[in-house]
Amino acid sequence: MKNKKYSTPNHLANSLDNSSQNAQYDKHAKEILANKQVLSRILSATVAEYKDVPLDVISSLIGDDLEIGKHYLEPLAKVRELNTESTIPGEGRVTYDIKFSAKLPNKDDTISLIINIEAQRKFNTPYDIVTRAVFYTCRMISEQLETEFSIGKNHSYDDIKKVYSIWICMNTPEDIANSITEFKMTKNSIYGTFNREVRYDLQSVIIVCLGKNPLQTDNDLLGALETIFTEDFDSATKKKRLKENFNFELDNEIDGRLMDMCNLSQNIAERNLNKGIDIGVNKTLFMLVDEKTYTLEQAYQKTSLSPEEFNKAYAEWLKNNKKS
Repeated sequence: MKNKKYSTPNHLANSLDNSSQNAQYDKHAKEILANKQVLSRILSATVAEYKDVPLDVISSLIGDDLEIGKHYLEPLAKVRELNTESTIPGEGRVTYDIKFSAKLPNKDDTISLIINIEAQRKFNTPYDIVTRAVFYTCRMISEQLETEFSIGKNHSYDDIKKVYSIWICMNTPEDIANSITEFKMTKNSIYGTFNREVRYDLQSVIIVCLGKNPLQTDNDLLGALETIFTEDFDSATKKKRLKENFNFELDNEIDGRLMDMCNLSQNIAERNLNKGIDIGVNKTLFMLVDEKTYTLEQAYQKTSLSPEEFNKAYAEWLKNNKKS
């Protein structure tokens, strides 16, 4: 395979704006989540309709209307335009991070799902994230009026498309880290029997809570996303893990975004440098050496400790983690 340089133009690489570093980081994060290699893995692990469906098939079912923020990244084709902004009188405006339509496997070419992906860097907010996500799904259903279904003489509520709002949450509290949870409407028989077939499963909220260390989960989606978004790995380490552990094909789109995100993370971290930073870095290096992602010689180049100090600290870490 030829070595590809990031100088090749592509729709992800050309979208970098000139705003603040945090805004640039957020933009890169959304761009990476919208990449079909990442997106297909998110859908495979969270959307029931895609369970056990090959990743390449899922990728082919994603609509051509995929949008990030306010901007169209792909030409619209076969499907009508989807709003990325939802105006609510008296309540301001809701902007979706990523929104697109999708088809179901082994079905016809009609849209069956409308999906929203949100990148949430701060989990602790003044509001409940799950409640906000439920609101998003409600808006995604109501917005379908006069586009997917109509109310009138020949109305058909059966044409409403099921919606998903999937939240990728970073910096989550320890009690919910490394978890994937679905919230949806279910049937509950209060009295008597209702055994008719009805369609009520129309909205689903998925909360993906990333942990702080990608080496501490055996879930492929969490491991891949934590590898992408951790600030403890450089781009070379991220690319190595994504390729060897999660079977990513590292083309210009992902390669360049990872590099830029790592550079931005380093710049942001340097502005907030504190004395405790080396502790977290060395713990990460211990884990990388333990799983043989790094050799000791590579770890020595990344740490501020001398080789002797590093070996001593590494041996202590192995003992504490019962790996000796």
